[in-house]
Amino acid sequence: MDVWKGSPVTSISGQDVRVGEKAVEAGTTLWAAGVEASSLSRTLGVKLDRAGRVLVEPNLTIPGHPEAFVIGDLAVLSDKQGKNLPGICPVAIQQGRHVAQNIRRACQQSPLEAFEYIDRGSLATIGRAAAVADFGWIKFSGFFAWAAWLFIHIFFLIGFRNRFVVMFEWAWAYFTFQRAARLITGDINVRPSP
Repeated sequence: MDVWKGSPVTSISGQDVRVGEKAVEAGTTLWAAGVEASSLSRTLGVKLDRAGRVLVEPNLTIPGHPEAFVIGDLAVLSDKQGKNLPGICPVAIQQGRHVAQNIRRACQQSPLEAFEYIDRGSLATIGRAAAVADFGWIKFSGFFAWAAWLFIHIFFLIGFRNRFVVMFEWAWAYFTFQRAARLITGDINVRPSP
């Protein structure tokens, strides 16, 4: 294995990675660079962590602004053990539901409640018919973890049509042995603040 330092990647495709003008053939590419929060956080005039996320109060409000909430991967909040909550979908979903309840409380002149994340476990697909699962009380991997990953992801999709389309596309890719590059590329259009 070669490690290249100070070598900026100029493009990635399904077949190779370009470092400057040099093409490095790659069937699988993993990008493990840092992630930075949306530039919106820097316009709020509040304390941020080094990734640009807003340090929120336990009730998910901005310090000094109880009328404004920040959730998801733009917010930094620690759990009971002092670890920052991960920037993953289950955290954001639970935070969104919690903020909705806190907005109701605020409208009723009731005190806001602190957010508490309930970790229901983690699943990650790692290859064809292979995944890892960690539900706290049980950990497993392989085909059964992959089947659980498939079922749970399909289950949480909204609407029959979405479930059907995703199941069909996944089945087609599985049975035809397709390998697809899943790339998020291009410029992000962000409107400048007024």
